[in-house]
Amino acid sequence: MSLESWLKVGLPAFPLGFTILGAWLYWGDNPLPLLAPPIAFWGLVVLVYLFTNLYIPDRRYTLFLTISATLLWLVTAITSHNLGRFISSKQYGGLISAMATKDFWYAYVCALVGCVAAIKQFIRYEPMIVAQLEQDRAAVNTEE
Repeated sequence: MSLESWLKVGLPAFPLGFTILGAWLYWGDNPLPLLAPPIAFWGLVVLVYLFTNLYIPDRRYTLFLTISATLLWLVTAITSHNLGRFISSKQYGGLISAMATKDFWYAYVCALVGCVAAIKQFIRYEPMIVAQLEQDRAAVNTEE
């Protein structure tokens, strides 16, 4: 795997890191409702990166996958908002009580499904992107 490709895919994960460092460690807030949307969005960005840099003949599959990741991100954002409302209420009694809500499970399952699907596609198609990138660089070098 190319270090350059991992860097390009790793950069969109910064909101996740900022959530952990900022909300949890610096401000001391509960990061549970804030973690799921950046995880889902990271998966969406990885898919957009993949399918804008790589031509795959069956374009319906890539479009369907990207739209599905977008819908998972939307569900994650909505249910994370509801989870945040629950955590700020008097009913919240810790991680176990948050895990007992359906909003927690919808938020995190949708986020993880979207992210894992994107990472699997990245691992599958990254060698093709690197090969294409090397061909493009070689073509530019021969033109000079």
